[in-house]
Amino acid sequence: MTDATPFALQWAGLVAQVRLFGAHAPRATLVETDGMIASVMPTAPTSSLMNVALAVAPTARPAALDQLSERFRRGGARKWGLWVDAGDEAGREAARAQGMVLDSRPAGMVAELGELPFSHAPVRMAVDFATVGRVNDRAYDHAAPKLAPPIVALPANVLTYGSEHAGETASVAMAFDIAADTAVWFVATLPHARGKGLARQTLQRLLIDARERGQKTASLQASSAGQRLYERLGFRSVGRLHLYEERFS
Repeated sequence: MTDATPFALQWAGLVAQVRLFGAHAPRATLVETDGMIASVMPTAPTSSLMNVALAVAPTARPAALDQLSERFRRGGARKWGLWVDAGDEAGREAARAQGMVLDSRPAGMVAELGELPFSHAPVRMAVDFATVGRVNDRAYDHAAPKLAPPIVALPANVLTYGSEHAGETASVAMAFDIAADTAVWFVATLPHARGKGLARQTLQRLLIDARERGQKTASLQASSAGQRLYERLGFRSVGRLHLYEERFS
């Protein structure tokens, strides 16, 4: 039976993201073994968000970590990441036993689209995948393209959104429907355009559109910096995730 808990909804978004990148990104390899799924991505060798693995079922303990580590190493990654439910002590111990270190602790968040605290949003501004990737790289201060190459290769059923500031696309987000949930990915705003409400209006349009398509929920993973914005848009925390990293010498 499919796990329909709120935590499982946002976990499914991560699984779908890994599957899409592993299947479509340049030179990427999709690995599925022992209940695990992973994307090996030599075009982004220093990104543990792109070279990443997780259990397909959110309640399953991570498995085959030695095997996955070797796949990432042979695939050209300089480090790789493992998503673990922060409440899963066995999962955290498996990561530590693999020699992995904790890198980040985002919150899993879900919004009920029938209960959004707003009713209007600007007209959708669709942007191309290259722009989404470029804004994300600039937002996270990547001197060379890191997220853009795999993002550019995503299929057309991943929807893109953007908002402009001073004549350029300055805030972006992506949406991908999984059953009745819409996974929200790669929300980013250029540093000089922050604090102007661009991410808020971008996401308002995305969420209203998802509701109009008949979607029931939206889900994402939020950094501590972004969590307050998402709460104002109707998201609530449904648990916390840990991203562990193994770095190759």
